[in-house]
Amino acid sequence: MLGLVVFWNYMMKLQADKLTPRLPMLSRLEKNFTFTESNGQQVELKELQGKVILACWVFTRCPRGCPGVVAEMKKLQDEFGDSADIHFLTASVDPDDKPEDLRKFTENFKLSTKNWWFVTGPKDDLRVYMTKYFGFQDVQDVPEADRLTPDDKFLHDMKVALVDHNGHVRGLYDISSPDPEFAGFFREKIRIDIKTLLEDQKSAK
Repeated sequence: MLGLVVFWNYMMKLQADKLTPRLPMLSRLEKNFTFTESNGQQVELKELQGKVILACWVFTRCPRGCPGVVAEMKKLQDEFGDSADIHFLTASVDPDDKPEDLRKFTENFKLSTKNWWFVTGPKDDLRVYMTKYFGFQDVQDVPEADRLTPDDKFLHDMKVALVDHNGHVRGLYDISSPDPEFAGFFREKIRIDIKTLLEDQKSAK
């Protein structure tokens, strides 16, 4: 009888795996990185080992989609931020953004920084890390003639990266897409995947 129960549970697990495919592993945060946080302190990515991470690009004077990305990240923080097993990371693509600029940015948007880092770092090193390891597309400089405003200097990836507790990037989500159908799909998907990774993390403890 016990053998039948074990076999039944195994078959149910296989069926569940079919209905809920495993998330892909797109890349891995193989190296540590030192950032400067909005409070002026140095923080290291290795401090977040064992946590689920949500990461995105912004810059504080962005006249395009950055406020939309941050607004969607804030909703995710409101939903999942009570968990000690999740952390949010927003890095600036603008080397002119100083910690005080990032701090004002968080204040203007009324963002909680209890488990959300707003960071900057050496321009080239930061951009290489965010593209190579998090999987974001390369930042592009906007020609002066094409700028919406004088501060419209950069075109950058607006997706949010989701990283599991082992440092594997498991998805990139266009949650602030201008297309409502795409945005709705990715907003639902990222919530499902966050729950999956938090459950995986809990099972691994």
